[in-house]
Amino acid sequence: AVVSTQSTGGEGEERGEVTVNVGKDGGFSVTMDGETVPVTPTANLYESLQKFTLDNGRSVTVQQLDFNGVTHSIRYRCCKKELTILSPLQQQFMDMMPEKPVLDTSNLILSPMPGSLLMLSVEEGDEVLEGTEVAVIVAMKMNNSLKAPKSGKIKKIWAKPGDVVDGDQKIIEFE
Repeated sequence: AVVSTQSTGGEGEERGEVTVNVGKDGGFSVTMDGETVPVTPTANLYESLQKFTLDNGRSVTVQQLDFNGVTHSIRYRCCKKELTILSPLQQQFMDMMPEKPVLDTSNLILSPMPGSLLMLSVEEGDEVLEGTEVAVIVAMKMNNSLKAPKSGKIKKIWAKPGDVVDGDQKIIEFE
């Protein structure tokens, strides 16, 4: 299997080839970078808190926070990690996938969901303070207040009251 981990702290992605051999006794061995470590789980593998005993007697505790079918979200030594385990074939396909570009939306207020723009509290050129309500979107008969994420001047308003907006559609742009 190919294991990729990504820290939530933004340190980047580490990728390595890993082989896991499962024994009949419920233990398993993990081989990574030519080093094999026998591992014995001391809890049911379906529990959220896992304690493993390595061959040198050292214990390692890992908390599984979430699993979405592909990626395990775990906490180890107070650090949250995203752990993706793929077969070699799956990794080949993943390597062919184009990366989604990361857009800088720090100067935008985007619609959080599809709905109707009920009200705008600002106009182009207005100065607003962080946390000021600038718009209201109605979705599923509920009013959703959009607040300024930062203080600044309104550069452009991309929608007007009454417009139907999509999720992640631009509503307001800051200078």
